[in-house]
Amino acid sequence: MRNIWAVTRQTFIQCLRTRIMVVFCVLLVVCVLGIGFKMTGDGTLKGRIQTFLSYSISLTQLLLCLITIFLTTGIITADIRHKYVFTVVSKPLARWQYVLGRWCGVVGMMGLLLVMALGSIYLLSQHIRKQPTRIERKSVSSLMQRKKMDPDRLGVENEIFAARETYLPEPPNIEKTLQQKIKQLIEEKGKDNLIRDYIKKMVPDEAKAEKVFDHPKMRQKAFREIELVLREQITEEARQAQTGKAIGLTFTGLKPASADESLLQIRYKLNPFKSSKTTLAGAWQIVNPDGPTGPPQYRSDSAKMTSSFMLDPRLVSKEGRLTVFYINLQPGTIVKIQPGDVVVLQRVGSFESNLVRAGLLILLRLMFLAAVSVLFGVFLSFPITCLAVMMIFTTGMASGFIQDATRLPKKTEPSTFEYFSHYLVKGIFVAVPTLSRTSASDSLVDGEYIAPKTLLREYLVTFKQPGTDSGRFWQTMGLEIQAGIGLRTLLTLVIGWLIFRRRELAGIN
Repeated sequence: MRNIWAVTRQTFIQCLRTRIMVVFCVLLVVCVLGIGFKMTGDGTLKGRIQTFLSYSISLTQLLLCLITIFLTTGIITADIRHKYVFTVVSKPLARWQYVLGRWCGVVGMMGLLLVMALGSIYLLSQHIRKQPTRIERKSVSSLMQRKKMDPDRLGVENEIFAARETYLPEPPNIEKTLQQKIKQLIEEKGKDNLIRDYIKKMVPDEAKAEKVFDHPKMRQKAFREIELVLREQITEEARQAQTGKAIGLTFTGLKPASADESLLQIRYKLNPFKSSKTTLAGAWQIVNPDGPTGPPQYRSDSAKMTSSFMLDPRLVSKEGRLTVFYINLQPGTIVKIQPGDVVVLQRVGSFESNLVRAGLLILLRLMFLAAVSVLFGVFLSFPITCLAVMMIFTTGMASGFIQDATRLPKKTEPSTFEYFSHYLVKGIFVAVPTLSRTSASDSLVDGEYIAPKTLLREYLVTFKQPGTDSGRFWQTMGLEIQAGIGLRTLLTLVIGWLIFRRRELAGIN
């Protein structure tokens, strides 16, 4: 432990003396201060704070990632290139202690810079938060009453300086309607005729269709497929609202709130079905069986654009349920609400704790990049190592786009190239983490709660039902085990140590 600490301390001091460190620190200060005092956003106080948080945190993460890559790569490759490593390995110091000490020194320096940067961002955001909004500038009298009615101030306090959990509505309960529809079709056509018609539709050849129908298991399979098709049709109809009709959405698991707590927010997006309308008129009605029912919210929203409004927390029932009805008031237009287009956000934590968790997410990325820099730096030159690590960093940040672009098509038969690209990308992201899965800046800008389970997933492992996300190492007992960035960092360090251990640093002539 003493050897590791000695290398860590030496690396930390060496980082402070590096010129590139000074350059990046100056850039970091200029970017954070410049954005804090110059950015105005959309002219509102809320927009100014969101713009400041978005740009400052994103630039902080980018600059620290670049510092990590250049510092770690430069220190490791310089030790080998200038033969400094000879004096290190000739001492009673194991090579794994050298690798771990170098990594810890750089990560410690990056952690210190990250704390200073996030601390500055927090202080500046609090300074901007205290600035008056447009409504508050108009009159000093009854300022507290104006703050309660000011939508800009409400947005700042309830949407930014909060940590909010996102709740999705329950799937529509269509079982009763489905059984009635199946019963009606059986009464009209008969079960055998219903199955025979479906098989003929799927198998155009009449002789083959009869053979399929004569097989009992195939008849059962056909009937299950008929139920599945009907279920999809009824579910699709439940998500559509004719003019004057309503769609009911039920949210569960919310925290029953008192009158003095933060407001709830409903965020939604409306999709006109087979219509070119750009503006949709509608109303939202919230029903609470245990308490007051909110007045209808009459709104005119842009089609396919995200909108939102605030709700009184007392509208949540004692069981944590919230029932919301959307009423379509647009003449001659059917409005469709896709799954996930309507969500409820409720405050469950503070902005300060969310900022700390966001910092831990950024630190994890720095730890991984430092480990990758060590891995390549022990056997490659400085420019090649920088290029390799930058490619991995860029690929990880663009992981969402790359995976979507190479996803296999569902409606058509995939080509050979599509199969190749899809499984090639899946193989790449077994080793390269999906750095775009959780965004620290987006979470802070929107006030979205970064849950401890998110940190556990990123640092260690997560267990989930098998899906299409990358990162699968193995599956067991019907669950998918995904390795987090923390475990990948540890594995990368171990591989780097093994390569460094096997490398011959000097030959004998």
